[in-house]
Amino acid sequence: MNLHQRGAELVNQLKALVLEALLSHPEGGVGNQGVSQREIARRAGLHNIGTVELDRTCHEMLSLLRKDGKVEPLAETNRTDEEVHWRLSQN
Repeated sequence: MNLHQRGAELVNQLKALVLEALLSHPEGGVGNQGVSQREIARRAGLHNIGTVELDRTCHEMLSLLRKDGKVEPLAETNRTDEEVHWRLSQN
């Protein structure tokens, strides 16, 4: 397996981890109130006070999952990325 393949596999594993963290929360399902990115990162082990890069990793994985049609952010004004709530998409 070359580096490109290993990188792609790592991204897929991170997406699966973030999706599993969202699914493990009762509010993460379709039509529910959603789960904050901060809580998803905490559940996935990607949240560490003082380590912004890990929080950004969670955000990027949620963005990729959104592109895949698997999750959706709730439209919330005046919230930081960490405070935005996410849930499973109806697609």
